[in-house]
Amino acid sequence: VELSRSFYMGKYPVTQGLWESVMGSNPSHFKGSTRPVEKVSWLDCVAFCNKLSEKEGLEKAYTINGQEVDCNFDSEGYRLPTESEWEYCSRSGESFIYSGSDSCGEVGWTRENSGKETHPVGQKKCNGFGLCDMSGNVFEWVWDWYGGYSSTSERDPTGPSRGLNRVYRGGSFYCCVLDARVATRGWDNPSIRVNLHGFRLLRTIR
Repeated sequence: VELSRSFYMGKYPVTQGLWESVMGSNPSHFKGSTRPVEKVSWLDCVAFCNKLSEKEGLEKAYTINGQEVDCNFDSEGYRLPTESEWEYCSRSGESFIYSGSDSCGEVGWTRENSGKETHPVGQKKCNGFGLCDMSGNVFEWVWDWYGGYSSTSERDPTGPSRGLNRVYRGGSFYCCVLDARVATRGWDNPSIRVNLHGFRLLRTIR
């Protein structure tokens, strides 16, 4: 995979404090302003991205018509990373099993050490790009519909054009360390809201 667009990636998953400052409410099960927001659907996340872009005077990345969503990946507004962008950032030029370490406990909250609840962001070691919580704490929604990987080289892939489920990455507080590996994929209905799912912001640099 070749990524041609430069971008900013959020150092942390979106926190409950940021979500509430934009949306005016907090849907999360495990409350705490510095904990990652959860119980947000994929559709909730793209709506948040547009609202934050509007608040900051940026061109919105998404055109939303009910459950139909189109993305302008060249917009400077906030958006979800593509699956390829997310994995590039999670690997951060390193060859670790997890994002920043071969020991998941160094970098992430999973079933083994979380007490089965989320934790404030940034408490664990960051990866080589300075990004935290990319293994564990909450799964992170990404743009792509779920589908098989291409067997050929691709430039800026954005996944299948249609599908039933959207991809999430990164492991969670409730799941085992295997789910927190940089290579692990998960997928779910874009309308579902559970306390395992959060997200991270990205902005294209023009």
